[in-house]
Amino acid sequence: MKRLVYLSALLSALLFVVGCGSGFAENGVYPSNKQMVQEAKKDITEISYEDFKAKLDNKELRLVIDVREPSEFDEGFINQADEETDEFPYPEAFTVNVPRGFLEFKIDNKKFWNDDLMVDMPEKDEEIVVYCLSGGRAALAAHTLMKMGYKNVKSLKGGYKKWLDPSAPDVEEEEVDEGG
Repeated sequence: MKRLVYLSALLSALLFVVGCGSGFAENGVYPSNKQMVQEAKKDITEISYEDFKAKLDNKELRLVIDVREPSEFDEGFINQADEETDEFPYPEAFTVNVPRGFLEFKIDNKKFWNDDLMVDMPEKDEEIVVYCLSGGRAALAAHTLMKMGYKNVKSLKGGYKKWLDPSAPDVEEEEVDEGG
């Protein structure tokens, strides 16, 4: 009887601990987008502003994907040409806008890359950095690309906000709730 009580208490404690994880999906369903982004970030590589900038400076990166909406992209993006000289700060790197909602449909569409963007379609092992406004959509995009077989994908930590102000503190997760 004593053993049964002990086993029952142990089982109850185990079920309590397993069932109370606030960031875990229950039956594949996340309680909020915040938890979904947090879980995605566990499986991806985030690149810091400093490391990303060094890759651009050292001409080590060819493709940067902005997963924001076209209206956001039109307001400004990483590696945007200078208005006066029309020169790109990092001419070896291409920043392309592939909104998060179209990423899965466009990433391996040769016609889209060749005809619409006029950029070579990325290979599965090519290094790709994705970014959005503050990191949420990019984390989900990087996670998706990895699931699609892309092996060298990174998400820019802090996103475009961090690019505009590298001295800004890291983005709090609450900001991801507003579109990342």
